Amino acid sequence: MDNEGFKINLPQDENENASAEENIPAAEAAPDFNLDNIESNILYGGMNLEEYNEKQNIKSSCRTVGLCFILSFFILLLINVATVIATVILSSFSLEKILEDPAVMQVMQIGFSILIFLIPFVIIPKASGYRLSDIVPLGKSAKNSFLPLFLFGISFCSFANIATNYAAMFFENIGIDYDVDFGDNPEGIFGFLLTLISTVAVPALVEEFALRGVVQGILKKHGEGFAVICSAIIFGVMHRNFQQMPFAFLVGLVLGYITVKSGTLWPAVAVHAFNNGVSVIIDYLGKYISVEQQNIIYTVFLIATLILGLLAFTVIKNEDGLYSFNKANTVTSEGKKIKMFIFSAPIIIYTVLCLLESCIYFFI
Repeated sequence: MDNEGFKINLPQDENENASAEENIPAAEAAPDFNLDNIESNILYGGMNLEEYNEKQNIKSSCRTVGLCFILSFFILLLINVATVIATVILSSFSLEKILEDPAVMQVMQIGFSILIFLIPFVIIPKASGYRLSDIVPLGKSAKNSFLPLFLFGISFCSFANIATNYAAMFFENIGIDYDVDFGDNPEGIFGFLLTLISTVAVPALVEEFALRGVVQGILKKHGEGFAVICSAIIFGVMHRNFQQMPFAFLVGLVLGYITVKSGTLWPAVAVHAFNNGVSVIIDYLGKYISVEQQNIIYTVFLIATLILGLLAFTVIKNEDGLYSFNKANTVTSEGKKIKMFIFSAPIIIYTVLCLLESCIYFFI
């Protein structure tokens, strides 16, 4: 009998086929290679292309900012070296005495400020492809925001003054003597006006152009909060002495904030000028009144500005988004972006140079 006659073809259920496929050991299954993931791990360090490009853009912005400050540092260094050489060469003409005159020093300060805050912060951004008109906000302030933000700014400056004064007292009590000699102011009405120009008007204009204009404008595309914090950090560092660094950082925060919220540089310029102007006036008053009277006037001023700041807060507290930053549309977190800024090579170099200069005041 033919055995083939007994062969029966039984139909198989699709569920049985699926069950059989599921029972195949994982080791025997064909590996599923994701070429996109492999390429991402090799080329972009585990990041996708979007995240990689974003981080490269942030790093590029940080480098541009850092190069601006490095160039400004070396311009100032060259000026100082040239001054020393000129003093030595022309010592017979009593150039040293001329340069030590307070009025001459104030005029030189005006020139220094313009050179170190305009030249680098115009040349470097333009060389990096930025248009100053796109990054420096020079338009009108947002409707009804100038006065409240100005009052809020000077109030915060008063708070920063109080905080840094207590910090200075703490260091004095533990035996750390750190005193920076800012030089004497010229005498008379002419000297007072010259000091206002060199200490109040010029720094407020050129420093705000550089910090809240160029620096914050370059970084702002990566997030408003990121731009404000980083510009405040470098604003503190650039003062190159530990006495002013904490105060400058705190003031930098509020100046950056009111620039973002007003949409223009002018409220920050006004707050900066007002704060410096108060210091000049208090210093000149010290020549005509006692220390006790000077302290009373300054205390009354601080209390008044704090009250005005609170009033400004109550007036504008209902404004939508006034006390918050717009969330950045970035994959990278704020903390990582700030780390990228701090650890950018040009920023590290500039910070080290400024810290080394700051340490000098411990020994002079």
